[in-house]
Amino acid sequence: MSAKGVAILLLAALAVAGAGCSTGSGLECGVFGAYLDSDDLGDGYGGGVKAELNPIDIVSIDARASYVRFDDTSVDMFPLEAAALLNFPILFEHIVPYIGAGVGYYIFDASDADLDDEVGFFPLAGLEIGLQKLSLMIEARWLFLEADVDSAEEELENITKADVDGLGINAGLIYRF
Repeated sequence: MSAKGVAILLLAALAVAGAGCSTGSGLECGVFGAYLDSDDLGDGYGGGVKAELNPIDIVSIDARASYVRFDDTSVDMFPLEAAALLNFPILFEHIVPYIGAGVGYYIFDASDADLDDEVGFFPLAGLEIGLQKLSLMIEARWLFLEADVDSAEEELENITKADVDGLGINAGLIYRF
């Protein structure tokens, strides 16, 4: 699936979610820092943005775009992701634990390697803590992703598939409209 196809799919999911019932908390937007401990690419750091729709209080759908840089292998990754979440509001939405699962299209850019863009998936668990309009968000997730390595130098030269699987941590701020 092309990056354009994934972007169209993400927009369609947000449009469908927006047409749902109006008892949810509505639109949320956020920024976050990202960390990924990848098996073959090493530690990656970056950040991203997300938009989340809550058609009903306990269900939400989000779309994310981010950037992760793996310094050990000089690989950049651009994830375009969508996730479905189950929310468990506690204390009038001031504390909201959640679990979910998502899918993404992962675009790779490297000067010393040619990695194919790939589709991956992830389960996640997180927590939002805050006030009515602004919250802190932290989540842990496990990325399932392998990228074909067509050619490479240095760290990746002896492998044909890069195992990008690993634990990821995202932390940031969420604003509710």
